[in-house]
Amino acid sequence: MRAHHAWCEDFVLELRLRDVPGPVIGDRLGEVESHCTAAGETPEEAFGDPAAYAAGIAEESPTRPASGFRRITALSAAQVAALLVGTAAARPWARGEDLAYNAVQAGLLGVFVLLLLALPRVLGPLVRRPWTVGLPFVVVVQLTGLGAALAGRLDLPAAVSLPAAPVAVGLFPVVLVLAWAVHRELVHGPGDDAVLSPLPPQPGTAPRGAGGRRGIAALTAAMLPVAYLVLAAFGRLTA
Repeated sequence: MRAHHAWCEDFVLELRLRDVPGPVIGDRLGEVESHCTAAGETPEEAFGDPAAYAAGIAEESPTRPASGFRRITALSAAQVAALLVGTAAARPWARGEDLAYNAVQAGLLGVFVLLLLALPRVLGPLVRRPWTVGLPFVVVVQLTGLGAALAGRLDLPAAVSLPAAPVAVGLFPVVLVLAWAVHRELVHGPGDDAVLSPLPPQPGTAPRGAGGRRGIAALTAAMLPVAYLVLAAFGRLTA
């Protein structure tokens, strides 16, 4: 049963990554379940590799413009970019200085932000090949962010200079608006795109009610605004 659920989860994930609508995924899951029950076969035996089978279905199915999975990824990436720049402005604001970036720092920061904003486009390869694509991507993102932070210590003239107070204060509402959008997507995003699975829940698991879903959505959406306030306060206190 565990292998059956694992195959179906991989199948659904692949269809989601290909932006196949939820009702279509539910219908296809129902077909898989009906066939396996009638024939006494496992999904692997009957349909082969879940990714390959999903690819064939996606070619003949209508697709949505963008899945909620991708929208949440894009919103979260934009939040992180705003948090990174906004909290960096807290320390120079406390000192009465501008937020300044030298050429190396600005270049690495730009690459870091572009990598974050590219997440929705590279999400498929990252999820499908977590070790060969996902891990190297994460390492590159972390090294670029670390390099941008360390490059600020170089004795180079400022290439970009911004008033620190407007940046620190102005980007916080941006993070809040993006957090609200993430919360709305997590709670209401699926709508008529929800996948109605014919599979019974695995032993030891319970269906998640609307209250639990809303609580998790609220906690997820609140993390970055809270982090923004903590990091900005820390920056001002240690200036």
